[in-house]
Amino acid sequence: MSNTDPESTLKTRKWRVRILAIGLVALATLGGGIYVVHRTHQAQLGAQLLATMPDDVARRPDLVRYADAEAKPLFAKNCSGCHGLDLKGRGIGAPDLTDSIWLYGSGVFHIERTITYGIRSGQKKANDITEMPAFGQRGQLTDTEIRNIVQYLLQLNRRPYNDQAAFLGKQAYETKGQCFDCHAGDAKGIIDYGAPDLTANVWDFGGSPQDLYDSIYYGRHGIMPAWIGKLTPEQIRALAVYVDTASKR
Repeated sequence: MSNTDPESTLKTRKWRVRILAIGLVALATLGGGIYVVHRTHQAQLGAQLLATMPDDVARRPDLVRYADAEAKPLFAKNCSGCHGLDLKGRGIGAPDLTDSIWLYGSGVFHIERTITYGIRSGQKKANDITEMPAFGQRGQLTDTEIRNIVQYLLQLNRRPYNDQAAFLGKQAYETKGQCFDCHAGDAKGIIDYGAPDLTANVWDFGGSPQDLYDSIYYGRHGIMPAWIGKLTPEQIRALAVYVDTASKR
């Protein structure tokens, strides 16, 4: 039978409770301190991300990691509807952001500008110099001429094509269609206009012969919204770094 004094036992229990409480307070204080330090560090990285010249960010692995972590949920919420969670586009005019093909210039600076002001978004600084005309609907090219140009594009991309039709398509490209005005004489595109490289075999609206025909006949008028005023400058910079990094992996 135990001879332990009940009063002594009670005191011991009280001391244990006090020690436990002190320990919990200390842990909470330590945890809060760590959280504050973490948030302060994150805020510093955010400020540095904006203070660094756009195309110099890649030289700072810590800033790239920070931008990727910040941008991933932003991209999933705001951009994946068109570009997909994998950034590869969805065949609806939203380009694959993981390749090296860019309409309005590569690098963080150009990507950031496009995200900020958009493409044909109605924003005054948007990329909106030209668009793909509807050559068929306007009667500028006949059905046969359009089909011949499609064969020429297939030839440029080293895909199966009809020799005679491609020859005539090249003539239509260089004369009646005046396609060189935006896509250049070598068909490699002009970044200032956002006119794509027609020799890269990368097509935002599909690359089948019928898709190419539709693009020439009906034209294209792709739109990207402007995110200025909807996202902060830091968020836009983080997204630009995230996309730029994805295109170089």
